Amino acid sequence: MKKLYLYIIPVQLFLAAYWLKNGFLDKLVGIFLGIIHPKTAYYGLTWNGWHDHIVGHWDNSRIGHLFFTPFFNILFPIIIILQCLPFLLIIISIINKESLINKHRPWLIRATISSFVVTTIMLFSETLSNTKDAEYLLHLFSINMILIIYIHFIEKIIEK
Repeated sequence: MKKLYLYIIPVQLFLAAYWLKNGFLDKLVGIFLGIIHPKTAYYGLTWNGWHDHIVGHWDNSRIGHLFFTPFFNILFPIIIILQCLPFLLIIISIINKESLINKHRPWLIRATISSFVVTTIMLFSETLSNTKDAEYLLHLFSINMILIIYIHFIEKIIEK
């Protein structure tokens, strides 16, 4: 049996759990439940619920209201796709057994970079709109930077 590299598994678990919840469950499942069962679905996770929440935040500033609010129906599906991407890449990383010792991790680094890009885009819009969500996104931004450096460090160890 090949040995697991225990220093990489927490990275995979963190990214998988975070983007499973924030990409698939909150967005895709919530929106589809709102379409299939509009009367029983939790309103906050339906398309209209997300619209009210996000546009409500964007409308707190003139910049958000001017540049983001009119384009919600275009921007939100893009964000949903981008938020699902890190989770899909982590699944590919797990399938390719990138948690084993002496195994290169191209899918894990792609997942981490995609997580960083999504977080940066969300942080940009939230900061311009002066919303409270910018604080937790800044923390996630920092974690993503650390994870990218950490994975590159682990890859350098493998090369030696």
